[in-house]
Amino acid sequence: MNKIHKTAIIEGDVELGDKIGISAYAVLRGDEGKIKVGSRSNIQEHCTLHGKGVSIGDSVTIGHGAILHGCRIGNNVLVGMGAIVMDGAEIGEWCIIGAGAVVTPGTKIEPGSLAVGLPAKVLRKLDEDDKKLIRKSAANYLRKLKG
Repeated sequence: MNKIHKTAIIEGDVELGDKIGISAYAVLRGDEGKIKVGSRSNIQEHCTLHGKGVSIGDSVTIGHGAILHGCRIGNNVLVGMGAIVMDGAEIGEWCIIGAGAVVTPGTKIEPGSLAVGLPAKVLRKLDEDDKKLIRKSAANYLRKLKG
């Protein structure tokens, strides 16, 4: 069961997995390329997904106001509030992109990394506490789907 807020805009070529949460005023525009969102992922308020193809893996949290434009996001990723991930960027699995970070075009963030800043740079590898945070965030939003 997916839970999509009535004010969310989903148009064009958009494919949603199972147990997806899309919050108020999120925009998924698949008019320039396909947008694919994996299962158990959540797109929070005021996010924008657009560009020549956006791929989001399973169990991903996209924080409030983030912008994803023509990029690939692996499984088990947390994209912080207000972060921007630009065209051709690739975020590996088990990553955290810090709030307000800007991942510039074509940047590749290796799996298991914490990336922060403008432009985003890898600060360090994730530890088990970081991975727990990713799992907790995805699970918290999944519980909200059940009401």
